[in-house]
Amino acid sequence: MSTVCRPVLRLPEHRATLDDVVSHMGRQHAGHPRIGTALQLMRNTSVRTRSLVDPFEEVTRRRSFGERMRRYAEAGTDLGAGAAEGALAAAETSLEEVDQLILVSCTGYLLPGLDAHIANRLGLRRDVRRLAFGHVGCAGGAYALARARELALARPGSVTLVVAVELCSLSYQPDDDTIASFVSTALFGDAAAACVVREDRPGLRLDASYEDMAPGTLAHISYDVDELGFHFDTSPRISRVIAESMPRLKRWLQEETAAFAPQPDVLISHTGGPRVMYEVSKGLGIPPAMFELSENSLARRGNTAAVVVLDVLEQTFAEPPRDGATALLVAFGPGVSTVALVGTWTDS
Repeated sequence: MSTVCRPVLRLPEHRATLDDVVSHMGRQHAGHPRIGTALQLMRNTSVRTRSLVDPFEEVTRRRSFGERMRRYAEAGTDLGAGAAEGALAAAETSLEEVDQLILVSCTGYLLPGLDAHIANRLGLRRDVRRLAFGHVGCAGGAYALARARELALARPGSVTLVVAVELCSLSYQPDDDTIASFVSTALFGDAAAACVVREDRPGLRLDASYEDMAPGTLAHISYDVDELGFHFDTSPRISRVIAESMPRLKRWLQEETAAFAPQPDVLISHTGGPRVMYEVSKGLGIPPAMFELSENSLARRGNTAAVVVLDVLEQTFAEPPRDGATALLVAFGPGVSTVALVGTWTDS
């Protein structure tokens, strides 16, 4: 059995409020023909503030792709290693006990990868097995936990360290005036989180996992890459795709798991934005009140992509559910992909 120990979140030191971001975009694109609509869409994200690896003035200046990636390597290693150290301490796990490292991040590229940089910074064993995933986007946290569960089944008794690092602000493009750019500028924040997955600790025992990729949706969540870096693009059709994917997920939950009778006791949901949470609530019949921790994450940190579900899970540990409580963890990413895990809370 694989149990997720308490995650640890690490946030960079700089902050930007929604008012800061909306004011900047209003000045930057004052001549935009749909500026009023664009700014209202930014306000509708419900994000109040978010953390940034650089001061807001630095984030919003023009930077080359190379400069962005050098910053990703530096800040990503610092945040990821800091989160990992905290997670190891929380799980009372030594560096020497770690058999596998799983790293998820979709906001930068470097070689050797961020997984190797973090492993070296921490001083993990030289025979540690590494898995790095860079293209699963906001589904990354759930995706990493699904892979950790599979590793535990393949190598009973092994210990896996999961690290998620997302520096979304490095993708900001000052000259990009698409509606998707306005929304993503308002929505995303920077963060890292980590957790330990092992057999002999209290926490969330992972019982089963589910993955689904909706056909014909590759362009719904994507990067366009040019000399300046990533231009994030999202389609307004995403919420419809997620709504159409819910019956399949609900059927799996009802037929293959014990977590949906009639609903899980605990929900650990990726935010995605208010509309995404609405479609999950409606499609699965889960009361809106169960999204409180996800809404809190979105309001206080923005959408931190792969980090979100670990943030929500950390909040869940603050007031642990009863022993035996059932849990559903769900996230969405490019593809359009749905990744879900069901689990049981265990005190031992």
